[in-house]
Amino acid sequence: MDLTFTPEQLAFRDELRAWLAEHGPAGSLGEEPDDEDESWEWRREWQRTLSEGGWAGVHWPKEVGGRGASLTETAIFFEELGRSGSPLPADVLGILLAGPTLMSWGDDAQQERLLPTILSADETWCQGFSEPDAGSDFAAVKTRAVKADPDDPDSDWLITGQKVWTSGAQYAKWCMLVARTGDGRGGQEPGAKKHQGLTYFVLDMEQEEVDVRPLVQITGSPEFNELFLTDARVPQSMVVGGVGNGWKVALTTLMNERAGLAFFLQVRLRQALDRLVAVAQENGSSEDPVISDRLADLHLRTEALRLMAWKGLTAIEQYGQPGPEGSLTKWLWSETNQLLVQLAVDVVGAEALTADSRWGYELLRARGNSIEGGTTEIQKTIIAERVLGLPRAS
Repeated sequence: MDLTFTPEQLAFRDELRAWLAEHGPAGSLGEEPDDEDESWEWRREWQRTLSEGGWAGVHWPKEVGGRGASLTETAIFFEELGRSGSPLPADVLGILLAGPTLMSWGDDAQQERLLPTILSADETWCQGFSEPDAGSDFAAVKTRAVKADPDDPDSDWLITGQKVWTSGAQYAKWCMLVARTGDGRGGQEPGAKKHQGLTYFVLDMEQEEVDVRPLVQITGSPEFNELFLTDARVPQSMVVGGVGNGWKVALTTLMNERAGLAFFLQVRLRQALDRLVAVAQENGSSEDPVISDRLADLHLRTEALRLMAWKGLTAIEQYGQPGPEGSLTKWLWSETNQLLVQLAVDVVGAEALTADSRWGYELLRARGNSIEGGTTEIQKTIIAERVLGLPRAS
């Protein structure tokens, strides 16, 4: 692993830095509104600005509107985006998950219809995988899809069930949704395993049969939602990867879930740590040996996360797609961010416990880090079985 950038990569970085300086928070972007709906539109406009500048999907092929950036250039993009203080695009799920999945599994008609509106944020996406009893256990999905006319293979699918923790569902046009199809008539194929009989659908969220209900978090923000589906209709043409092949298609989505984000998150983590160190030095708490040791531990963790993110590129270059090693960065980031905001209470004092302070919000929001994007327990299992090669738990 060589972390020395080539002249071409340095030119890419410098071009991006100049563009972000003009169009990002220090330039024309301005400050993000506090109101939830206004914030969404602000971030959507930011994505349109990125798209117009050719920066919305740098890793996408040029023929579908991307920049055709290399893996290293993509990593540079997310690092510089975080370093500049710019937010992620509004439809990060569409750019990082839906788009690459459709490029891998979608047919020509699906790609032609769905890809062009992702980068521009004209149509945004959410992800319908988790369920009340199938959060991290993806094979336990119970949402069921049956044919409107079981005797007509081209008839629509009717989907009934419940999804949960669906980020951005209140704004999304499309949902990447996995449901159990089985034999197409509501039953499971005899002898089929739990991960069989799943199908990957593109669900149109703009129908009465889809009920979106916000889940207000401890922060007071309805970032997540529940979806209640009652015979929600999906055309056969919006089945991705074939009926019964949803497990394999969904794995492509899941493997791309953390691709790129690790570079953005590790920069933001470093920035938060630097702010905390500055406060500790200002109020003298850095002289406390216990506080000093905890800050040093966070420094080592943050640096390890940075190097681990770059090392992950090696696996992608070797196998052509993100591998299970991504679970290491997710686990380390979740744990480190929670340790950082907990230390902030000791360093900053009572202000870190007030609802309207920046540290107060971060303290509350961090509680979800070890759950969202795959629980820490699941990440440890993936690492044990697929990275270390340990025997599968019985």
